[in-house]
Amino acid sequence: MTVRLIASDIDGTFLNDKHTFDHDRFQQQLNQIMDRDMKFVVASGNQLAHCQEVFSKIHGDITFVAEDGAVIAEQGKILDESPIPANMLNDLLDYLIGTPEYGGATLILSGRDHVLTNLTKESPEWDLTNYFYQNIVPNSDFKKINTPIYKVDIHWADMRDVRDKADKLRKDLGTELGSVMSGFSGIDITMPHVTKSYGLQQLQHIWSVSMDETMAFGDNQNDSAMLQHARLGYAMKNAAEEALEAAEFVTPLDNNQSGVMDVIDQVLDGRLK
Repeated sequence: MTVRLIASDIDGTFLNDKHTFDHDRFQQQLNQIMDRDMKFVVASGNQLAHCQEVFSKIHGDITFVAEDGAVIAEQGKILDESPIPANMLNDLLDYLIGTPEYGGATLILSGRDHVLTNLTKESPEWDLTNYFYQNIVPNSDFKKINTPIYKVDIHWADMRDVRDKADKLRKDLGTELGSVMSGFSGIDITMPHVTKSYGLQQLQHIWSVSMDETMAFGDNQNDSAMLQHARLGYAMKNAAEEALEAAEFVTPLDNNQSGVMDVIDQVLDGRLK
């Protein structure tokens, strides 16, 4: 069956470790994708504004499944969004702040209008956070939250493996909220139905595209659902074990070798269907 939808994560997947990609090469690919009435979707745990900024120099039709699927946007229009209800968010924050295992964690609340964080501008993490999120507002006690929050990002600057903390969080949250490990040793907390696969399914319904006609790329646990559901689910050669276990295929090249674009070329020249 012919590929009609190509979805890709950004960090560790489409982008190299310097957060860049070959613009000219991808622009040529996107031109062909549009000429063939195919769709290209950015499926990321990142903020929508950041995803749009990454591809701001590319001209053409790109749809965004952002915040791990909590926000879906096409041509600047929000098609679907799943914020965390205020009462659940308050309970979650009380739990995170009051649980010793999460002491010293950076908390980032990604919202529709701005982002709240317990970081200060003097923090060593501020510049990196400012790269991934726009309109950041320091808020040490998370009071007066006046924007819908899509995702809570929790991470530790000095910790590379957060699997134990992620396991505890998943058990303690139960079915109330969903949580997955993301890039840079982070854990993303969203509504339980929110996954990148959920986001793709909303678009597939609109576009009348099946999972058999879908190709997806990712490198981390928050990509697992879409890698499992897409007929051509590719974990990156450099992917974390959770993504490798979820995917049927692995890219021959890693993210620093334009591994996603290498496979897209195989689709566009007919070597892969």
